[in-house]
Amino acid sequence: MNFKAENNDWHHGFQMTFANGCTISVQFAKHSYCDQGETTAEVAAFNSNGDWMIWNGDNWVVLANGETDVMVRQTSDAVAMLISELVKLK
Repeated sequence: MNFKAENNDWHHGFQMTFANGCTISVQFAKHSYCDQGETTAEVAAFNSNGDWMIWNGDNWVVLANGETDVMVRQTSDAVAMLISELVKLK
């Protein structure tokens, strides 16, 4: 597992890469889709191939054709759940 912290004009947050090769990015900057970390964060997830993924409520969906998307305004409980589910991927 690897950690990467970011703190600059555009990014305030961190990334975690897990043993399965998946990465999660949690951001809470003023330009992110959140309330600047007061109660929510913006989350992006990537599989081991670097493809963007979103959580649809039941499982991870890989975005096709190089599409990108983030999961907006995630609470701390939601971020914890997303990390837990991402770690489970094989």
